[in-house]
Amino acid sequence: MRILILAVTCMLLAACAGSFERNTPEPRVYRLAVPEAPVGTTLDVYLLVLKPVVAAGLRTERIASLWPGNRIDYYAGARWSGELGGVIQSALVQGIREAGRVATVEADPGRFRATHVLGVEVQRFEADYSAGEIPVARVALTATVGRYGDRRALASFSVRTEAPASANTITAVTAALDAAFGEAAVEIIARSADALAADASGQP
Repeated sequence: MRILILAVTCMLLAACAGSFERNTPEPRVYRLAVPEAPVGTTLDVYLLVLKPVVAAGLRTERIASLWPGNRIDYYAGARWSGELGGVIQSALVQGIREAGRVATVEADPGRFRATHVLGVEVQRFEADYSAGEIPVARVALTATVGRYGDRRALASFSVRTEAPASANTITAVTAALDAAFGEAAVEIIARSADALAADASGQP
């Protein structure tokens, strides 16, 4: 009898678990658009884009929001298409490639030789609710471009951008984050290309 009761209990628990899994909606997945940087003259540069160093609280697939008291929270039922650092790296690589300012650009150091490297730090990448019910997307990135061989830094700069969300919805928030990131990424691509061009021409 005990065995029978145990077996029936296990079957009921399994059925409940299966029903819960079927009724739990899949999270909506968002990715960043490829930044549309201006196309320019191609340099004889083989660029490696490192995976960004991401601030604590943002090193996740979850989409972050910032609340009064400097409290970080995350949107339920939504996530990035990967860990934020990898998503940003992929978008930057594709944006640099489409701008055509360097001969090659890769994210994998083992695939091709590299002459220069681009590193990025992510300080902010969240929807900020500290000013009201409709959030503002805030992105803060620091970029360093340098030579791969001797690790000499050619330029280092910070970019801060923001974009107000049109509504307090996850679709509007991700669109605002996408817009803020796109503006920051275009500036990083342009300023990095300028530094690489100066190095290629022998300018200090």
